Amino acid sequence: MRVNRIKQKLKNGEAVYGIMIKEAHNVNIAEILEIAGYDYFVIDMEHAYYDMSDIADILQYARKTEITAVVRIPRLDYAYVAKTLDMGAEGIWVPHLDTVEEARNLVAFGKYPPEGKRGAAVPVFRQKERQEFKQAADYFRAVNEETLLIAQIESREAIANVEAITAVAGIDVAMMGTQDLSLDMGLPGQGSHPEVKAAIQRVVDACRKNGKASGNHIPGIDELRYWTGQGMRMITHSYETNLIIEKGREVLKALKG
Repeated sequence: MRVNRIKQKLKNGEAVYGIMIKEAHNVNIAEILEIAGYDYFVIDMEHAYYDMSDIADILQYARKTEITAVVRIPRLDYAYVAKTLDMGAEGIWVPHLDTVEEARNLVAFGKYPPEGKRGAAVPVFRQKERQEFKQAADYFRAVNEETLLIAQIESREAIANVEAITAVAGIDVAMMGTQDLSLDMGLPGQGSHPEVKAAIQRVVDACRKNGKASGNHIPGIDELRYWTGQGMRMITHSYETNLIIEKGREVLKALKG
């Protein structure tokens, strides 16, 4: 059975490094990012224009590589969670997860019984894996174990509830949404403001207390290094489009210089 490599690394206390995609539609993006050395990539369905057929092709291709595929769904909804997992996602990232009830619902939607209430589908790409298990219960238990569930913390309400959110069994990662948090705090774009940093530190501390991983998704390398130093372990850098733009500018500057 395919192992969720980033979940395994996080459980071992290691850091994992990924990138989010918002424009790439060719399935080869998975292999390109794997060759670049990333542990995982995230398909952004919240802000980008991917539909279910787009992500199905990318997810299926990714499963033939070593890289782990995560999907940031548009919102917490059973249909998005279960269907995306049935298409091959190895992790579900939920934006604006603010309450303990929402955290429990994410686990319920993303896990088969008895841990949750996900419908008992065995997609075609999992048929061979299912045959590895004599008992159905063992198969569904194994799938639950390999499913990564990520709560994005990006509001003052979520910060107030973060200790209880990260205590929910089945939640693996609390991922910062620094830009939205700064907006909600009345400090738009000020991710380094002392009040914003203090709020983010509360997330890191809550995760450490509850044995969960914390992470961040921002473009700034220095900021990411800072938070890695503070104990964050799921580091998502920028978007694939930004990498192309930044590298292009760097190369042109060197050529013209």
